[in-house]
Amino acid sequence: MRKQFFLVLAYLCMLLPTTAQVTYSANDSMAVYPGPFGFGSNMGYFPPWKDVDLAEFAAGNPEKGIHGAGVRSLRPALPEHFLETWGYDIRIETHAYYKTLGIQNNTIFIGYPSRPHQDSTFYCEDRPSELFRNMYAPIWDNGENGTPVNDTNFYALYLYNLLDKYGDFARTWEIWNEPDFDFVGNGWKRPGMEGNWWVNDPEPCEYAIQAPVQNYIRMLRISYEVIKTLRPDQFIAIGGIGYPSFLDAVLRNTDNPDKGNTTADFPKKGGAYFDVMSFHVYPHVDGSMRDWNQERLQFDYYRHSDAAVDGVVAKKKEFENVLLKYGYGVNLPQKHFIITECNIPRRSFGEAIGTDKAQRNFIIKTLVKVQEESVRQFCIFNLADSRKTEEAETEFHLMGMYENLKNEDQPVPNDVAIAYKTTSDILFGKTYDDLETQALLLPEGVRGAAFRDDLDKFTYVLWAETVIDRSELATREYAFSPLIPVDSIFVKSWDHSINPDEQLIVGSSIQLTGAPVFLEVRQPKGYDVLIERDTTAPVVRIPFRVYPNPFTTSTQIIFQLDRTRHVSLEVYNSNGLIVKTYRKNEELLRGVYHYELDDFIPAGIYFVKLTVDEEEIISKVVKVQGE
Repeated sequence: MRKQFFLVLAYLCMLLPTTAQVTYSANDSMAVYPGPFGFGSNMGYFPPWKDVDLAEFAAGNPEKGIHGAGVRSLRPALPEHFLETWGYDIRIETHAYYKTLGIQNNTIFIGYPSRPHQDSTFYCEDRPSELFRNMYAPIWDNGENGTPVNDTNFYALYLYNLLDKYGDFARTWEIWNEPDFDFVGNGWKRPGMEGNWWVNDPEPCEYAIQAPVQNYIRMLRISYEVIKTLRPDQFIAIGGIGYPSFLDAVLRNTDNPDKGNTTADFPKKGGAYFDVMSFHVYPHVDGSMRDWNQERLQFDYYRHSDAAVDGVVAKKKEFENVLLKYGYGVNLPQKHFIITECNIPRRSFGEAIGTDKAQRNFIIKTLVKVQEESVRQFCIFNLADSRKTEEAETEFHLMGMYENLKNEDQPVPNDVAIAYKTTSDILFGKTYDDLETQALLLPEGVRGAAFRDDLDKFTYVLWAETVIDRSELATREYAFSPLIPVDSIFVKSWDHSINPDEQLIVGSSIQLTGAPVFLEVRQPKGYDVLIERDTTAPVVRIPFRVYPNPFTTSTQIIFQLDRTRHVSLEVYNSNGLIVKTYRKNEELLRGVYHYELDDFIPAGIYFVKLTVDEEEIISKVVKVQGE
């Protein structure tokens, strides 16, 4: 009887993947994207170096004396044609080795069928579809072929085999690389322009996949069903794509080959089948660094690092606006964002930006800014230059972190690799803090952000905004906000990963340039103490400071509110008696508030109590007798 029970149990376990097929979509729920921000990189192909060598150059390997570039996640490819040729086990040891280097939360881009599994339909006269054959066959069967998926649906079978072998090594599965790569120039066109993709579905011959957009949505649907059934904790990403108009086409169509119409068999549009909005952005080629001057009938150029960073943010906003148009982030779950290709060149070709200084400044600023914009992962375009400097013909040949690796010499890092590692070493595991960034009260011409670790200690990244075409020259003096408890600060430069020296600055101001610096306050004084009345309520940190402390004549009480709240502000003496009331349960708007505690009180120990809604913040303050 017991043996029969276990046989039945084993049989049910075999059927589990079939009976537990996913019954929800990305329109119903969205899982939290786990882990810290991903400092990522693409791999590239640089024989004779193997992928494990490239991973060491990316992440570093102290045991071998390899410094690395601070990479914490990778974007490798696992195309079906490669795995069908060499076997699905071919990269298992390689991906396992990545983990030993501290590489995690990888984004793996997939697709690209083997010749026998490629769709033979000719949507164009001279070439067939690039996608898989039999994608419209049922995704699932009854397991009669030994797998829960229908083995004649070649894409579903490929996904099943991928998850079986590589499921432990991925966080996100990116469906194709640049499926919207545009051959004719319609992707960038605005609504109203002839052939634009905002109202016209891309013609198969116009772009990379050589198939209707509905077929790509079918790939997303199969991906979502198979991956979420087998690995519900993992994510499906569209792209990486480059055109918001292509995203619009995906969101307005179903996978129905009959013009993307909604029917019982094709009930949901493309947005239901991906969690992650993955995009590529190259601000030096997408128009972000120039504006047309109608009076002069020529372009005005802004070829400096801050304009390039603004271009990255603007591209993210474009994709975000398309998602909002279709309800994502309104009445439908908000998508996660990742950037899987980005950089600017270190040498100029034609009108493009191109210096080592601009590239390194850009990468630091972008890594800071995209975290402010809630991007979860950033993958730099390439690990190394694809050609030697003297042999380069386009700017894309010189956008790697290392000089060209197609030889047996040890890798030589470009400035951008040093800057990338500095940023990763200092900020990895820390979280962008919006309230602390606001508390910096950055003036015009100064940019930056604050990052918090688990101990509520802060690192600030600051720089002077660049504004001159083809120049990284910029200077600004920044005086720290009184909300930031600065008595002495330690400054690390962009090359801190190879030059560990740091500068000690005593005082509350610093001279900034166009090159970002990392600032740490080692022993802050007079910071807030939080007393939670309800330990089940979420903790809200209120920037609050009494400074100077101790004081002789007067001191400033300063705090910041993140939104409208009810506030009381009182001063008690050491016997618990109120000696001053500034506010009593009054409604105050979001902003920074200053109050002065002056000479009306005698020398002694006092307690400033700030009550914000249901939370109290208490700071001990000492008045000393003046001479």
